[in-house]
Amino acid sequence: MKILDEDAARDQNIRKRFVKEARALAQLAHPNICAVFDVGEVDGLPFIVMEKLEFSLKALIEREGALEIGDSIRISTEVASGLAAAHARGIVHCDMKPANVLFDKEGRAKIADFGIARTPQDAQDTPQLFATALYVAPERVEGKQPTPATDLYGLGLILYEMLVGKPPFTSTNPTVLLRDHVVRPPIPPSHLRPSLPRELDEVVTKALAKAPDLRYRNAADFARALSRIEGAEDALMTVRVHDSGNGTMMATPLAGMVPSRSDSPVVALLSKHAGPIRRLFYTLFLLLPVVALLNTAGVPLSYAVLIAGIPGIVALAGYLSLGLAICWLIEGIALFLFVPVLSLLFLLTGLWLAVREYSAEQAILALAMPASVPLGLAPAVVLATTSLHGIAGVLTVAWGAVMAVVVALAQGTPTSGPFVASGLLFKSPPDLLSTDRAVAARDAIVDVFRGGGALDVRLAPLGGYFDPKSMGDQITQLASRTAGADLQAMMGTIAAWVLAGAMVWVITRLFRQVMDSAFGAKRWFAVYLLATALGTFIAASLLFAFFSTWRPLATSSEAVTDSVLFISAMVGAIFSLTVSVIIGATKPTDSLSEDLTGTAQHVFGRA
Repeated sequence: MKILDEDAARDQNIRKRFVKEARALAQLAHPNICAVFDVGEVDGLPFIVMEKLEFSLKALIEREGALEIGDSIRISTEVASGLAAAHARGIVHCDMKPANVLFDKEGRAKIADFGIARTPQDAQDTPQLFATALYVAPERVEGKQPTPATDLYGLGLILYEMLVGKPPFTSTNPTVLLRDHVVRPPIPPSHLRPSLPRELDEVVTKALAKAPDLRYRNAADFARALSRIEGAEDALMTVRVHDSGNGTMMATPLAGMVPSRSDSPVVALLSKHAGPIRRLFYTLFLLLPVVALLNTAGVPLSYAVLIAGIPGIVALAGYLSLGLAICWLIEGIALFLFVPVLSLLFLLTGLWLAVREYSAEQAILALAMPASVPLGLAPAVVLATTSLHGIAGVLTVAWGAVMAVVVALAQGTPTSGPFVASGLLFKSPPDLLSTDRAVAARDAIVDVFRGGGALDVRLAPLGGYFDPKSMGDQITQLASRTAGADLQAMMGTIAAWVLAGAMVWVITRLFRQVMDSAFGAKRWFAVYLLATALGTFIAASLLFAFFSTWRPLATSSEAVTDSVLFISAMVGAIFSLTVSVIIGATKPTDSLSEDLTGTAQHVFGRA
C-alpha cells in the first residue's frame, strides 16, 4: 500500500496526477506490470493498493553480479513489454531503475512504482538525489518533460547494469552523475565484459542516446532489437526453473548449471580459453564449404585455402558475420560455375537471411553440414549445433539436413558419405556439381576477357553455357533425380538428424530439471558435464541406430558398414561434448575482464 504524503497531498496538481495515474494503472492489466488492486482515500490522503512483490532486480544484481546474457535479454524484453502497454495508455514511468523491476514467484519481471508517489521535494534530499542521478535521462536533467523515450533510456540503463553488474555512470557526486548523463558516452558493455556480443553494444548505445529522437521509437522496437541477438530466441522459448522463489532461465539446454569462475577453478580455466576456441571453431566450419566448393570447381586446394583465408582472418578478428557474408558471396560465385539458377537462389537466400538477421553462427553450421558429410563430421556438427544453440539449433539442423540432401542429389552419385542418404536409384551423368562443368564455364568466362578474335566467337561458348534451354535442362535434371530418388531415404536423413539433435536438448533439459528439484539447482560442474555427456552420447547412439537399422536408410544405395557409422557417431559425440563444455558451458557472468569471445552474431551485422 502506498499513501501520498501530506505535503504532496496539499498540492492539487500532484494529488490529481496521483489519482489519475493510479486509476489508469488499475485498469491496465498486464503480466509485466505490478497489479493495482484498489485506489482510494483515507483521512484526506490518496492511497493505492498494489500487488506485493518483494524481490527486486537490484537485489538480484547485488547478489549475483552481472547476469547471464539470456536472462538479461529475457528480463529486458519482459520490461519492454510492460512499458509498451503503459505507453499505449499514455502512462510514462519516469523512474526506470533496477529497484523498480520486481519478480513474482515464477521469475516473471514486473514494473513497479510508476512514479505516481514521487514529489519535487524528493530531489532536495541528497540520498534520493543520488538514487535518481544514477538513472536519470538527459532530457530530465535539462528540465524537459518525460516522454516514452525517457523510459527507454531507463531500460537501457537497466540492461547495461544487468550485463556488467554496475550502471554506466558511477560517482559519489550527484552533480557529476547528472553531467555524465548529458555529455558523457557510456563505455560499451563488451569493453567491460568482452564475452558479450557486440550487437548488445549497439542495442545499449541506441537506447542510451543523449537525444530522445535517436533512441528506439518505442518499447516494441527495443524488444525486437533484443530478439535478434543470438541466444535470445532460446531464452524466450525455453522454460523457467523455480529456484528459491526466484525464477531462472534455462536459455540453452544446460545454462545455469555451471558454477561461476570464482566457484570453480576448472570453469575459470575453461572460461579463459573459451573465446579463442569458439572463434576458431566457427571460423573452421565457416571455411569448410568454401574450400570444398572451390576445390570441386577446379581451383587447386592451395589456392582454395588461400582464398578462404581472407574471410577467415576477418572472422578470427571478431567480425564473424562479415566473414560469413564474404564466404556466402564466394560460394555463390563458385556455384554459379556449376548451376547459374541455383547460384541466384543461393544468393537470394543469403539476402533474405540478412534481412531477417538470422544468426551468423547458426548459418555457418547449417552451411557446413553438407561439406562435413564426406569427412564423416556430420554427427559432430549436428550434435554440437543443438548443444550450443538449443531449440534454435534443432531448426538449424533441419535446414542443414535439407541442404545436405540437395547436394547429394546434385552430385548424382551415391558417394556422399556415411550420414546422408538421398536414396538415388541411379547415377545420371553428367553431375550438376561436376568439376568439368565448372572448369568449362570458367574458361568460357575467361575467353571473353582474354581478347583476340571476334567478340561473337569469344562469346559463343559462354552463350551456350547460359543458354536458357541449357539452364532449364539443369533444373529439369535435378527435378528428375529428386523424382527418381527414394523419398523415404531423403526424409529419413532429415528426420534422423533432427531427432538426434533434439535428443541433446531434451535429455539435458530433463536432467537439469530433475537435479533442480532434487538438489535445489546446485551449480555443480560434474553434474553439468554428466548431463552434457548423457545427451550427447544418447543422441549419437540414436543417430547410429537410425542409419544402421531403419530400413529406408540401412538399405539405401549410400549405406556403409556399421563400423564406419559407429566410429563416426562416437567421434562426433566426443567432439560435440568437448565443444559444448568449453564453448557453450563456460560463458562467464561474474568477471569484467575475460578474454574476447566470438559469441553469436547475425548475418551482415558486426560480430
